[in-house]
Amino acid sequence: MCFRRSANFMRNRQKWVLAFIFCLMIQQFPVAESYPYGIDDVENGCTCHNAVATISVNITFEGIPVTYEANTTYTLSISATGGAQSVENHTNFGGFNLWMSGGILNNLSDEVQVFSDNEVGHTENGNDQRAWTVDWTAPADNTTRIHYRLHVNTVNGDGVPSDEDQWNRKIGSFGQGTQTIEPVSPIFLYGVPICLISLIVLIYRREMKKLNDD
Repeated sequence: MCFRRSANFMRNRQKWVLAFIFCLMIQQFPVAESYPYGIDDVENGCTCHNAVATISVNITFEGIPVTYEANTTYTLSISATGGAQSVENHTNFGGFNLWMSGGILNNLSDEVQVFSDNEVGHTENGNDQRAWTVDWTAPADNTTRIHYRLHVNTVNGDGVPSDEDQWNRKIGSFGQGTQTIEPVSPIFLYGVPICLISLIVLIYRREMKKLNDD
């Protein structure tokens, strides 16, 4: 009877260890989905369509002032040429995501949606084209330098995310200030996941050794 309880305890313990390790690992990998109605919080690009940016996508970003007036609204134009070749009877055409470090972004039509004061993207109606316009209202402090990150995705319209879809990014800044954004360190970007995975492997081996010794 004691042996049976001990065996059940070890099996349950093993299940809990495996479940814990699995939960840690899945948090380290992004979920890849296609969002025809737009996606927010984009930093690395449209990787659910294609793993890397493509220089064949030519992005035009107009309307940004070299220096801006405080509390003034500017209309920004975004467009892309080149990129993915549309299939016959395509269902969509492209999309975008724009983030700016200061001021307030607003949509001008039902083709653009607002995720926050600092971020906008296309809607489901807005993925049938490769040109969009948004309003940006400058902050009250005109000495702040504004940084922006723009991603534009061109798709072939077959409804399947693949390497046939192509995207590119445009990153820059404007304004009078000298504020800079520090890039993400490669040590943090790659070192943290590697260390975490190594720790998980060590925990797993230690727990398995304990189970075998028991």
